[in-house]
Amino acid sequence: MDDRSELLKSPSWFYIKKHKGTVALGSAWLFLTNLMDSLVPFLQGMTIDKITAGAPLREVGGMVGWLFAVILFLSGFRYMWRIVWARFHHTVAEDLRNRLYDAMVGLGPGFFRPRKIGQLITLISNDVNSFRMGIGPGLLIMLDGIFLIALILPQMLFISPTWTWQTLALMPLVPFGVKAILDRLHINYHARQSKFADVSGSAQEIVSGIRVIKSFAQEQNQTAQFNIQSESFRQACDKVAWWDAFFGPSLELPVALGSVILLLLGTQNVIAGDVTLGQFFAFYQYIQRMIWPMSAIGIAFGHMQEGSAAFVRIREVLEYAPDVPDEGDIEISEIQSIEVRGLSFTYPGATSPALSDVSFKLERGQCLGIVGMTGAGKSTLIELLTRQYRVTPGTIFVNGYPVEKIKLASLRNIIGVVPQDAFLFSRMVSENLALGLESWDVEDVEAAAAHVRLDEEIKGWPGGYEALVGERGVNLSGGQKQRMTLARAMIRRSPLVILDDSLSAVDAKTEKIILSHLRDELRKTTSIIVSHRLASVRRADLILVLKHGKVEALGRHEELVRTSPTYQVLNEMQMEARL
Repeated sequence: MDDRSELLKSPSWFYIKKHKGTVALGSAWLFLTNLMDSLVPFLQGMTIDKITAGAPLREVGGMVGWLFAVILFLSGFRYMWRIVWARFHHTVAEDLRNRLYDAMVGLGPGFFRPRKIGQLITLISNDVNSFRMGIGPGLLIMLDGIFLIALILPQMLFISPTWTWQTLALMPLVPFGVKAILDRLHINYHARQSKFADVSGSAQEIVSGIRVIKSFAQEQNQTAQFNIQSESFRQACDKVAWWDAFFGPSLELPVALGSVILLLLGTQNVIAGDVTLGQFFAFYQYIQRMIWPMSAIGIAFGHMQEGSAAFVRIREVLEYAPDVPDEGDIEISEIQSIEVRGLSFTYPGATSPALSDVSFKLERGQCLGIVGMTGAGKSTLIELLTRQYRVTPGTIFVNGYPVEKIKLASLRNIIGVVPQDAFLFSRMVSENLALGLESWDVEDVEAAAAHVRLDEEIKGWPGGYEALVGERGVNLSGGQKQRMTLARAMIRRSPLVILDDSLSAVDAKTEKIILSHLRDELRKTTSIIVSHRLASVRRADLILVLKHGKVEALGRHEELVRTSPTYQVLNEMQMEARL
């Protein structure tokens, strides 16, 4: 059984085994802490008996000295177990967080498209923390309660077996109460986490789309919708809090009644001389100490239940099969040729194919243009060439190898994709431009920016190339963001550059100037240009015209103007737009 399978089968036991040394050491320190704590009432009772018997001050002082030593060791041991246990459960959280992140990075569009970003962020932050609380503080508190019961109960029996069964008579009812409350807590924990994910998702969408919201004067409507979700989350929290608050009193009541029983029945034994005053005091202290173990077990079960519910959602991601399994063993470092043979593809859940029987071949150093009306399948073809989705074996070949036999990392490492939806990170301009490079020079970054007519603009910004880009490039225009992602692809000097309508937010005049600057750079590599503007592809070696997912024509600009109806329509529309 591999590492991942064992984790999914029994996550808590997996991490306990993985860190058994730390868990054992922390448990040992905890046991010694509880041992010292259980000795305190015993020593206090003996000191009281010494005083009531009129013992010399030296003997009383000796008992006080022992008591002080025990309390000193108690403090030291408590410090040690806290350090060790904190290291354990935070290490577990780090490992699980990294596994969850790695799993998400390996998943494709089929996983992300139906899910909100806020819900996925909640998994990494809130759910991982809930699991940490279950396996860390939850397990710790459980052991703490068990150790205390194991140490206190024998001492209570030693003082008086009769007092013990009389004061603890209601304890057998506690497990049944715990079970009933935990069942309700589990249901409400799950509901609360679901509501929290909805709130996080809405908050993320509102922040990301704040420009659109303000443009359409939808602040009040969005606020009202968010308030509804927030109120729903509050109600879910109240339900959890109600059952959680019921936990403590339901567990403490039997122990509290035991203290009352001791005061009613034990006083007679002390007066009769059957039990000393010191033993009575020690027994009373032990009953008070029994409140925490009973409560601790309930609290521990609550943390573990919440952690278990959280891992159910985490497991969904860890078990999710990637859209494109990385089963290839061939590595490539350059592009010799790309060939597509009879490629057809239907999106999961769709009834009609997005592509049907598409074929073409691109040699090294050539430029392929892809055009077509909206919905023709242009972006779908790019997603399949970069293996975002699984393709039918034997339909796409790179350097003569079936693409499914090439390692994903090797394939994607030689491809520089510039998507239409430009994405920038909250980092410096230079870091965004040099994304993915282990080392780079400022001169290379500036040269790449100059190719897309962005160099002078960047130098005019406060901070220049060291200026911070807002989240998702919120402080930049659409054209600036697209040009930055275009420069990012060019600086990598990838063997294959794919421009997926990457200048759609730039005016036609600026696009023409940028393409004239890029033409020399693109001749040094193999390139694919997807565009709704024919000016971007008219000088391509081959132009692929798609219509309803099928190849309508394949050729050069001069030929397609005569033979392709779709190309003719696009050409006429854009000629009229220039008039």
